Amino acid sequence: MTQSTPLPSTMRAWLYSANGNPSAALSLSTSHPTPSPPQGSDLLIRVCHCALNPVGAITVATIPSFMRRCPAIPELDFSGTVVAAGPTAPSQFPIGSRVCGTFTVAANRKGLGSLAEWIIVNEETAGLARVPPDMGMAEAAGLQCTGQTAVAMCEKARIKGGERVLVNGASGGVGTMVVQVAKAMGAGVVVAVCSEKNAELVRGLGADEIIDYRVHDPLTKYLAEKYAAEPFDVILDTIGVQELYEHSPDYLKENGIHINVGVNKGLKTFLRWGKNAWLPTAIGGVPRKYCMFNTVLNMRMAGVVADLVDERKLRTVIAEVFEMENALKAYDLLLSQRARGKVVVKVQEL
Repeated sequence: MTQSTPLPSTMRAWLYSANGNPSAALSLSTSHPTPSPPQGSDLLIRVCHCALNPVGAITVATIPSFMRRCPAIPELDFSGTVVAAGPTAPSQFPIGSRVCGTFTVAANRKGLGSLAEWIIVNEETAGLARVPPDMGMAEAAGLQCTGQTAVAMCEKARIKGGERVLVNGASGGVGTMVVQVAKAMGAGVVVAVCSEKNAELVRGLGADEIIDYRVHDPLTKYLAEKYAAEPFDVILDTIGVQELYEHSPDYLKENGIHINVGVNKGLKTFLRWGKNAWLPTAIGGVPRKYCMFNTVLNMRMAGVVADLVDERKLRTVIAEVFEMENALKAYDLLLSQRARGKVVVKVQEL
């Protein structure tokens, strides 16, 4: 093992033992043991910022204690510096490197998380990339989970040059990324659904048209009236609006695809997934292709996201940065679904 400086024996970390809403389940410890020295391909990272994600809050609320380590640390995304490395750690991340990454969903569900001052990661538990030279650490913290999700959605849709794409929830953490990635992959027209107060932001990310869902309610009726003659090739739904798919034949091409990565809301979500993906049209199924998936967060995808930033095709939109002790307020904003972009917690100064 190689290491830059001696570590303290304890650290600050948000922890939980019983599952529940983050505001009730999480508590801030000022004396949690610092991770053991890295072994094998492990990297020890001093965390600077942590970005919150809906899937992180869902994990806190739903995964019972017998399925993970206790106490567990919440959240996936982080930025920081490499301070120690195991003997077979990846050479592209030397000590002192500024890095950003995200724990895999599987690792997070087992209790590994980023809302702490030091973390251990390896290629099995997290996707990792160098922080692009011109990017700040708060922005870097919010880059990977939503960035990888956006890339995965657009890759799944196989967006081609000139295609027409509808993005629902375009001003949120994932939505702001999806708009940019769709344009980077060659989409001809990106129509974004958001509120009028966020219209300027979303246009600045590359959206060609804005639909204010508050003015055009019901949204599906408006889409049918305006886009029946020029239907979409792809619908990318970051919220999970069932009606948007059920009415999609009115504004989505016959060979088009509807992709949903909206927040998992328990059994109802899985029942809808089964109905949407498998119910034959002869007995009431919607005659359009439907896809719902969890993003596989990994090193390859982390590199793709970092490359898009280097090419100035992708940036992180920050809604607000909270101090470490105010993480519960950060979760309140995240769960309100009113955040414009990523909600970030500043863990410590580097």
